[in-house]
Amino acid sequence: MAALPSDHTFHVVRFDAPDEADAFVRALQRFLDSSRGEAWTTKFHITEVWAPKPLADGPLEVYLSDSALMATEAAFAPPPGVAACRGDELPADSVLVLEGAELR
Repeated sequence: MAALPSDHTFHVVRFDAPDEADAFVRALQRFLDSSRGEAWTTKFHITEVWAPKPLADGPLEVYLSDSALMATEAAFAPPPGVAACRGDELPADSVLVLEGAELR
């Protein structure tokens, strides 16, 4: 299990339902796995998406690293309502759901 990097900045993106968050993460994974997205999966980028566990039934937040946010903005329209926070401000039970182009 990956340890939550407490000293990194994350960007909070909120979704109305878990299936929307899941669809977003899968679409981002497909982009990162493509030739257009490979720039964000090099050893020089920490491209991660974290989510709370257990996944909620209602609104859900996902937490994007700086590189994951840049990749999101390159692939899609900028996500609405993004707020920045530090890793140590995320829920302690958060889990890594995407690292580079790999779903976890």
